[in-house]
Amino acid sequence: MLKVFRDNLKYLSWVLWLVIVVFVLFVFVDFGATVPTGSTIPTDDAATVGDMDVTFGEFERSYRQAEETYRQIYGDQFNRELAQQMGLPMTVLDSLVADKILLQEADRMGLRVTDEEVRQAILEYPAFQAASGGFIGEERYRQILRSNGFTVDSFEQMIRTQLLGQMVRDVLSANLFISDDDVLASYKDQVEQAKIRFVQLPASSMADEVVASPEEIAAYFEEHKEELRIPEQRVVDYLLLDQNALRDTLELSEEELFDYYEANPDEFAQEEQIRARHILLQVGSERTEEQAEEQMSAIRGRLEAGEDFAALATELSDDPGSKTQGGDLGFFGRGQMIAEFEEAAFNAQPGEVVGPVKTNFGYHLIRVEERRDAGRTSFTDAQEQIRSRLLAQRAQDLAESKATELAERIDKEGLTTREALQLLADTETGVTFLTTPAFSLEDNVPGIGRGTGFSAVAFELDQDEVSEPLRATAGWTLLRLAEIREPRIPALDDVRDEVASTVRQEKQMQLATERMVEARQRLDAGGSLDEVAEELGLTVRESGQFGRGGSVAGLGNNPEVASAALALDIGDFAGPLTHENQALLFEVVERQRFDPQEFEAQKEQAREAVRSEKLNRLLASLVTQRRDELGVTYDEQLLQNFNLVPGIEG
Repeated sequence: MLKVFRDNLKYLSWVLWLVIVVFVLFVFVDFGATVPTGSTIPTDDAATVGDMDVTFGEFERSYRQAEETYRQIYGDQFNRELAQQMGLPMTVLDSLVADKILLQEADRMGLRVTDEEVRQAILEYPAFQAASGGFIGEERYRQILRSNGFTVDSFEQMIRTQLLGQMVRDVLSANLFISDDDVLASYKDQVEQAKIRFVQLPASSMADEVVASPEEIAAYFEEHKEELRIPEQRVVDYLLLDQNALRDTLELSEEELFDYYEANPDEFAQEEQIRARHILLQVGSERTEEQAEEQMSAIRGRLEAGEDFAALATELSDDPGSKTQGGDLGFFGRGQMIAEFEEAAFNAQPGEVVGPVKTNFGYHLIRVEERRDAGRTSFTDAQEQIRSRLLAQRAQDLAESKATELAERIDKEGLTTREALQLLADTETGVTFLTTPAFSLEDNVPGIGRGTGFSAVAFELDQDEVSEPLRATAGWTLLRLAEIREPRIPALDDVRDEVASTVRQEKQMQLATERMVEARQRLDAGGSLDEVAEELGLTVRESGQFGRGGSVAGLGNNPEVASAALALDIGDFAGPLTHENQALLFEVVERQRFDPQEFEAQKEQAREAVRSEKLNRLLASLVTQRRDELGVTYDEQLLQNFNLVPGIEG
């Protein structure tokens, strides 16, 4: 399942974020906090792109919208944990980085978006159109933006950015040459399809039949020495000024909390809100409006008979975003729900059930749970949020200032030995002395991460040199280069187990392939795939339709299998091929071929598809080049919160 999500994620990568406006104004879901529970919201910008910043607010809004997009596609199969496994947070962050790069590219090209163009784009949003077709009015416009975390300026800047990004695309697209051969090849890749039945023999099933002799291990080592070469490694001592440890030493008075509360009234402004549950019955091919009304009437009868609303929502609702929470939508203000739903919900009293209410989504029963009047969050309710924010900021500032003080002391007193740094850590509150294992530039450093500034600085230091203060995920660090290990070929004894394992795996794969060669001979002699599978104790599996560049169900992305299948006719066999340490045989059972007449009818549409594909590749190349030139940096705390590894995918 995760593979399916990841495959689909490619199609919502940063390139498409430049042209798809994911502005979710009407959703039946409570997003809650975007940052994982127990994390601290970063106070700095999420990323810096040259002289532009990606704000945390931009990231939070875009990530929330991306989550909702996937939730609408995949329903309750999609959750936050799966989003992180898919790499969705980093995809969203990198899409925003790409936006900033394209914005700067637009400026370099001399492109401009007028206020009138921004205004016209906004007027095209259905959310901002009144029933008469005109603009909904300034006050309603501001209310909708505010409900979705935008100011007028931030929303209109987002629109301006999107329009500029499209202008850059248009300029680049106009200079692309698409040949007829390109169009024909792409079209064939799209329409030529095959379907196969296949069997796989795992190499691991041969484990009991192979051994790696000392002679084979030694021979493999001699032949593959260069592949086993260890790159330059470094060992680093470092002082960590742990923000969490320093935070525990800080105290805040109630007066300080109240002063912040008074000084930032807008932060605690609260519009009228209600918390409601709902049961949704969708109307479509599986349910008519009449059936939905009848079923709603029956559900209402069960409620009046005393059944629990939340239990019925979990059992019956068609809203995947809320049904697992008993239909709970959390608190929401005006402008966040579709008009019919909002009117019914805000006119109801706590405990009251209203409906059925008809909307574009279907029919709803709504129960209002709580109501919050417009006003300001009380100091009592806000003070823990304030405390957490102030402590995080002060701990960060304290860690930075202590790191600066220690760096000055180390430089002044020449404290560049391991013993001297250890003594500093022993005598300073919130400071820990640590030593890394040997690591290469591309390795993951325990407690630090992979591809961070820590590794880059470590490989710039001279022996016993101490770095300037460097921010890391857990706080601020001061690095001392303790050891340089030159590139080297390891001794056989140091890698014997690794080499022996590789030798065994190769022999297992070779034996599995030999067994499948014998099986193929039986197929060529008139045998069937089912008979061969039974003899080998294997199961015959069937793929769905796939194309030359597509994913083969059950085998994942396998161009070799796809290419082989598309070169055959129905009833032909292929193999053995290798796939993920398995030997594979397959039979073509369906085959869809290229139709020249159909191609002529679809030629121009196919040309535009090729243009779009080439344009996306060009944009990817442009963004990659500009990233290197501009020196993109990410907020370390944000990376820690989401366990992110920087770098655009695609």
